[in-house]
Amino acid sequence: MNDFERVREAQAGNRTAFLSLIEEQQDRLYRIAYSYVRQEMDAEDVVHETIYRALVGLPKLRQPQFFTTWLTRILMNCAMTALNKRQRLVVDDRCFEELQQVSVTEHDDRIDLLAAVDQLEPRQRQVIAFKYWQDMTIEEIANLLRMPSGTVKTILHRGLKALRKNYSSTEGDIPSESAIVSEQDWLQQRLVALKQLAESRFDIPQTHELTIADYQEDKREAGRATFVWTKQGADPVWGETGKDTGMSLVLGSQEELLEYTIDVEEAARDLPVLSQEELRLRGEEFVLIHYPAAWKQFSLTRTKETESGTIFFYEQVVMDLPLPSSGFRVTVHQSGMVSNFLYFGQQKKPKIPEKLIVKEQIFQHIEKTVKVDLQLTYVPKEVLNRERDELRLVYKPDNYWKSYPADEKEASKSTEEAVEWEEQAVWLPVPVLPQAAAVRTLEEVQALLGIDPKRYQLLRNADIDEEISAYVWRRRDWKSTDSDDRSFRTFLRTRSADTVKVMIHKRTGALVSFARFEDCPPGEKRLSRDACLDIVLPLLACTRPELEPYLWLRDQEEEQESDREQFEFRIGVQGVWLKRESLRVVVNKTTGLLEAMNSPLIDTTQLETVQTTPLIDESKALQIYMEALDLKLEWQIDYSGRGKNHRYRLVYQQVHRDNQREIQWIDARTGELI
Repeated sequence: MNDFERVREAQAGNRTAFLSLIEEQQDRLYRIAYSYVRQEMDAEDVVHETIYRALVGLPKLRQPQFFTTWLTRILMNCAMTALNKRQRLVVDDRCFEELQQVSVTEHDDRIDLLAAVDQLEPRQRQVIAFKYWQDMTIEEIANLLRMPSGTVKTILHRGLKALRKNYSSTEGDIPSESAIVSEQDWLQQRLVALKQLAESRFDIPQTHELTIADYQEDKREAGRATFVWTKQGADPVWGETGKDTGMSLVLGSQEELLEYTIDVEEAARDLPVLSQEELRLRGEEFVLIHYPAAWKQFSLTRTKETESGTIFFYEQVVMDLPLPSSGFRVTVHQSGMVSNFLYFGQQKKPKIPEKLIVKEQIFQHIEKTVKVDLQLTYVPKEVLNRERDELRLVYKPDNYWKSYPADEKEASKSTEEAVEWEEQAVWLPVPVLPQAAAVRTLEEVQALLGIDPKRYQLLRNADIDEEISAYVWRRRDWKSTDSDDRSFRTFLRTRSADTVKVMIHKRTGALVSFARFEDCPPGEKRLSRDACLDIVLPLLACTRPELEPYLWLRDQEEEQESDREQFEFRIGVQGVWLKRESLRVVVNKTTGLLEAMNSPLIDTTQLETVQTTPLIDESKALQIYMEALDLKLEWQIDYSGRGKNHRYRLVYQQVHRDNQREIQWIDARTGELI
């Protein structure tokens, strides 16, 4: 699929692909972040931190098709850190909508009520949202937040009391519980109306059934209704790659089409292949139906051919340069069927600089400030055009992702940003792993993790890619609510509640990762960090013993205020660290239960043979880098901008002189630019 391909390209070092993925997600990320922190500046900080962590962690994302869910998990973690929450909650798929609270546009009177809700303490706001907007019972909220029902009732009572006081101070009236519920009723009515519109405007295959119907509003932009239809009997997440699974639509509150995706492989199987010109005309026909004036606003800036069709990018152009997240893109299958459409719209024209800074000034600055870091890294096979990823000793420029203001005035005002370095971590040799029999079968994995067949049933399994198989078990005592609610929240909770998810390497049978999404009450133990480590080491001994010579344990103090201890292991060879790859294990201190593990897929034969002595020094690597460096003008989104319309700044981006692509690494033994 198109998004899958873009994630793969981003993992291979394509900066443009990464930015395009982030730009499409930015508004959604902000909405979720704001629902946590409730302040614009804090929400922006959370989004910025999320983008940074995604950038660092993207190469180890093993399931590109779950990029959005993975990114959302990072956002939730960043938001929870920002709020300094002290709650026992493992962030997983369910969190996607659980803390989102509904707000509406400025012109609606209901904004006063929601503004009053925003003033509540986070826990009160959370419980009220669950109770009245998500229609959850006291018991359900108690289970979700892992607290007694009486405590939830107390929080709810105090929250309603404070809400009446806050609302009274601005409006003069005291909101009733029915007023809070009516907000949800209004959203439901809007959702039903947009669903009817979608069904009348688009041809929904008769073999498909509605899986997700979700409507959200917030202050930054108007509402968005999302609908997903899946082929009857098909699983929308765990279906086999390449199989037709359904279609999805996103409509704006003004009934405009924002996103459209449909799997066409099966329907187009026997159709002839059309020329590029014919595909372009088919795409334009589709757009003309929904946006007749689009051709006057946007220009065709580029095309990209895929295995099954072509993506046409129509963007707003300023100074002969396209504006990111403007216009639209339409993907046309080689048969002529439109398979994807994404609309960004017209953005406010950015201010054109009066004078551009001279490139030579930037080159001189880079030469004075850039440094390189010696490291080991797996270079993706797509970059090297090889059969597998290859472990290389490389130098990485520390300014790889940095861009420079092109506006002379902006450059003269800007100063070097102060870099806040994290406290240097201390890494200790891993204690000798105990002798243990290797766990290499599904039954052995179940026994290791305590997945008793009498208490758990295998819910689903699928091949994630050519290397990984995934399995999901659910507790047999789990009961479905059988609700008609098809929101994202309900969909994701239904799929994850009381489950254990496991990833296994297909060839070796080794356990790669697992996570528990069970609402288990805390136990009576209070294990020390050392006692928890005694639980972790046998796990490594029977699942990843081949990594023992290369593992180093991060020295961390015990998590005094948490019920969980996390252990992070770094991988290194002769003092050179393997970047972006680490092994993490989480243990519950009150039960002694292994709760999560995430380990990289490492080919230890490459670790055994990799050369860690560079043949060129840092000065030579920098010389090679500077000789190949060029600067390319482009518009870049200013992420400090607020509101629906983006703000832009003109920047110089670092690229290779010949191919205009970013330089990510310099091979420390050959001097090859990667």
